[in-house]
Amino acid sequence: MRWCETDASGFVHFANYICMMEETEYAFLRSRGLSVVVSDERGIIGFPRVATEIEIESPACYDEELEIRLRVASNDGVKIEYQFEILRDSARITTGYFAVACCRFPPGKPPRAILIPDFILERLPS
Repeated sequence: MRWCETDASGFVHFANYICMMEETEYAFLRSRGLSVVVSDERGIIGFPRVATEIEIESPACYDEELEIRLRVASNDGVKIEYQFEILRDSARITTGYFAVACCRFPPGKPPRAILIPDFILERLPS
């Protein structure tokens, strides 16, 4: 993945690491036949973030090619935790973490946390 939004120094702005991790999460879900928003007979289900964290060990620079690795760290049936590594030339430069909750989005009401439906759990690694 190449990223080009930088700060004045030419380093990738810290917020872009979160975007890179999100894009990797989306690609992971698509590879499993899922999305961050899915529907079932009861309506819309999504996975909003409840926590995120990054630690930049070495900044990336404009137009560098980076590799982003995702690992499902835990899945308790309600919340999924992802861990990320961002690498440049096979060397880790950034680590990250997302926790997402499974929520139902009733029309006109706030989202509410639910157990992850079986049809989703079946597509995720244990």
